[in-house]
Amino acid sequence: MDFYIGIEDLAANALIEMMSKNDTKRFVSYRKLEEYGAKVIQILEHMGKKAILILSRNNTEALFRNYSEFFIEKEENGYKGIYLKDEKSIDNLIEKFTGYLSTDVLLALADKSSVKILGVA
Repeated sequence: MDFYIGIEDLAANALIEMMSKNDTKRFVSYRKLEEYGAKVIQILEHMGKKAILILSRNNTEALFRNYSEFFIEKEENGYKGIYLKDEKSIDNLIEKFTGYLSTDVLLALADKSSVKILGVA
């Protein structure tokens, strides 16, 4: 089975991991997101699974359009990225973005080596 991981799933799960370690972390840069996604793919491939990241500009724009109640684009410390709106919580992210993901994908997203890339492990 092939897994397709969209930017919305990647961003939401990166923020879940970051906020679980430090609840004030509400921003993930695109650069960190790409590194995190590459590591998640590597972990899945190591498990014998095939996975593809969907991180195009069109998909990023769709993220902000389709999930505008959750995310805005922001710049912090000279890096553009995705910011979770202040009124949303880690529980909101978990409820919206984890229930439909396969166990293998969830394990890769929460793996220590992938989370380490986010700077919160």
